[in-house]
Amino acid sequence: MIFIDIDGPSAVGKSSLIRSLQKDLPEVFPVDELLAQKSNPFCSWKTPEDFLQKQLWFFDNTLRRYTDSVSASGPHALQLNDIGVIDVIVHTAVFPLANHLPWSVFPAFREQVRCHYRDLPLAGLVLFLYASEETLRFRKQQDHVRVRNSFDSNLRLYPLQKDFYFMLAETFPRQVFCLDAERSPSVLAENVKSVILKNRNAPPLRLYDILDAAGPHLSSMAL
Repeated sequence: MIFIDIDGPSAVGKSSLIRSLQKDLPEVFPVDELLAQKSNPFCSWKTPEDFLQKQLWFFDNTLRRYTDSVSASGPHALQLNDIGVIDVIVHTAVFPLANHLPWSVFPAFREQVRCHYRDLPLAGLVLFLYASEETLRFRKQQDHVRVRNSFDSNLRLYPLQKDFYFMLAETFPRQVFCLDAERSPSVLAENVKSVILKNRNAPPLRLYDILDAAGPHLSSMAL
């Protein structure tokens, strides 16, 4: 099983890309966004302690994608995750900064993860899709199927989120790729297929390596 995370802001085209890849690559095994499968038990959080518990819940349930997955397609299947665990880590790190909250949540989050989880392998490829805010708002307006109640909240995080993924792409150039989603869906899908075929044998990212890379970058953003 090869794990591939498709990350990016709301309305950037993650689900559409996964559907396209599923048609073209018979070994693809898609996994929907977590909240499409489970309800959020922390929808009324208010304090930094509540936020930490919410993020740990997201982390634990998203991490199961790499530890509990079974596919009838066999060991060479490509599991495409609509949002992976790195997105949870990034969200935990940048949410207080983006919302100007005097919280220091990420160190506690990192400590909890290190205490309760071993250094697990994650995805072999992480594809972060990005587009302009204008494009994201246009695509949201054109989408009459999905309700995106958290769109504006997530958009506030987007500049820091994007910066974070570009840092990860520099730190882990064999596994993390930032891809321009302004292009047409068909062109984007072809580009993504090329990236997958060329890099599908990259060793998976490790959980502790991501946590270690996040800390210094978060400190630099806070300056």
